[in-house]
Amino acid sequence: MTLPEPLVPAEVDLRDFQYMELDVRALRDSRFAAEVKPEAFRAGVLLWCAAWHQVPAGSLPDDDTQLAQLAGYGFVVKEWRRYREQALQLFERCADGRLYHRVIAEKARSAWDAKLRHQYDRLCDRVRKANKSRKEHGAAELAVPPFDIWKSTGRPAELPAETADASAGNPPLLPLRGNRTELNGEGTETLFPPDGGCGSAPSAAPPTPPPVPEFNGENAETLNGKAIAKLAAGFELPEQWGFDAEALGFKPAEVLREAEKFRQYWTQGKGKGTRRGVKGWRQSWSNWLANAAKEQRR
Repeated sequence: MTLPEPLVPAEVDLRDFQYMELDVRALRDSRFAAEVKPEAFRAGVLLWCAAWHQVPAGSLPDDDTQLAQLAGYGFVVKEWRRYREQALQLFERCADGRLYHRVIAEKARSAWDAKLRHQYDRLCDRVRKANKSRKEHGAAELAVPPFDIWKSTGRPAELPAETADASAGNPPLLPLRGNRTELNGEGTETLFPPDGGCGSAPSAAPPTPPPVPEFNGENAETLNGKAIAKLAAGFELPEQWGFDAEALGFKPAEVLREAEKFRQYWTQGKGKGTRRGVKGWRQSWSNWLANAAKEQRR
């Protein structure tokens, strides 16, 4: 018997998705809820949750020792096998040897597409900001490929830096990420490298570290969650924070808009200079979303 192809691509990883969509009415009215034994129902729901955070999402290993652990039976495999058949309703074995739940697999594919679109929107936003500076310096604008092409070519987080001869008489700009707008020795912002004909190179002496650490959205681990930091001017919303916003009903474009307003308020507006730990900034973002949701309802 030929087994079907996996219901979810092997790359689909949703371990950073805390929430899984649950169709309450469909579960309540399902044959699974009405017919299986209580122990099997409990084990089945636990396996749904486990499948959401497996790779690929929506699947389980076809191994009773591992399934017993995931279903809450620990090492008592014999007890697990009493309820295995009922607990695994709607799971089917596929060609890769794993068990896939048809409904969870569908939700996993949808969530994965939303995750990729969020990454793509962030890339487009970074390119838009970079192109604004490139235009000011007479450099050619970078182009972002359509979503489907970007996805099929490995989903690069950045576009390649242009070569030295990419423009006539203009030095290449720095890549989009990792080389953000810097301050030269006179306190003036520049997007060009020190040797690119835009002022004198910095002195050989190492720069003095800033007295106050800055949270840029990507250095949470560096700050160890303990340092009291201000929000960096180049702050970018952490990916999981964006997912939290979408879980509250914000569309990707709305998330980007609110993130930019959040950044401007805390770096240029009344909140400028405020210092908090990473957890404190995340709570500030949650409060910001709550207020934004109230404004939308008015």
